[in-house]
Amino acid sequence: MNASRLHLTAAILFLVLLTLTTGDNVASVAEVAGGHIATLDLRASATLTPDQVSQPEVIFTYSFRLPPGTQLFLGLKGALSLFSQKAAFNETLITVATNVSGTCPPNHLTFPNYTALYDAYPNLLPLQSFILKNPQQGTNELSVDYTMRAGLPISDCAVLLLDWEGNSRVTISSDLTMTYTTDTSHPTGVHLGTNQEFVFGIYMGPGSTKNDSLSFVQETRITQPGTLRALVGDISDSTFGVAPPPGLWETLNDIYLVHGSCPRRIHVNSGGWTPKAGDYYSDIPSGAIHLLSAPLDGFQSSDAQTFINKPLNIKVQTGDCLLTLFGLKAPRGGAIDSENQVQTLFIPAR
Repeated sequence: MNASRLHLTAAILFLVLLTLTTGDNVASVAEVAGGHIATLDLRASATLTPDQVSQPEVIFTYSFRLPPGTQLFLGLKGALSLFSQKAAFNETLITVATNVSGTCPPNHLTFPNYTALYDAYPNLLPLQSFILKNPQQGTNELSVDYTMRAGLPISDCAVLLLDWEGNSRVTISSDLTMTYTTDTSHPTGVHLGTNQEFVFGIYMGPGSTKNDSLSFVQETRITQPGTLRALVGDISDSTFGVAPPPGLWETLNDIYLVHGSCPRRIHVNSGGWTPKAGDYYSDIPSGAIHLLSAPLDGFQSSDAQTFINKPLNIKVQTGDCLLTLFGLKAPRGGAIDSENQVQTLFIPAR
């Protein structure tokens, strides 16, 4: 459920409305190495009601207040889960964000889509998203644990977004603890969007293909010199109720760094992704640096997911190119929804 490509996921699923319950917000501060390291509990639970299954989409927001002034977001620790009451495809995109300026959203607000959300809160800035997919009955859980080498500036308002799509009653839970610092001397960075979503095994419009032997690309251009410091996020690949593979399947999830420029043979749209599938693995230059390889295995109707936290320390220049590749090995065919919510921590040169 990538917010930048809802046209594709809307074709996959029916969306529903949720009921949100939350625990108390707890913030604590500790002295660490000359600065302050603070934690903030981001706990929430949302359960779908029976009469809300037919709704097109809903995004629930919950706000958490921080001390006045500017802090730096450093990381998250805890667990996320998606519980499905029956065997039907469901997914949730859970996003930790900050409202850069303006009023902090009241608790328990709902929005029908991201357009409505950003119309109401145009200064809402996502910090990190995690995707969970589940085509089976039961619980799918993701453990999260990372602290970044550079912080992302945040305001005194943290926001948790719970977005759900699917076909049955579910419960979505966040038991995350956010870490941040009030130390203004701490290094700062930004996230580069190396995340995307594509569909294999059935054609549903741009970003999908019937041919499981082909691949897709998300392209991210480096616009200023700096250093790549980490890959952070998760990957979730799943069948989704449409012609699942009859046997074993394996998704390919890779990120490459190409120095100099992006490959000319890979044609992307204005969003930076390839609307048409191609043999893009063969277009990767021989000198490219392979930053991430995370193949995931599944069998018939199933899901596969993994948390990613890979430290990096690679200098880059203006014009360098990050390529996120998506592929599938399904010898007997079948449809897979492949989503990568891994972002790249970048520290601009001073």
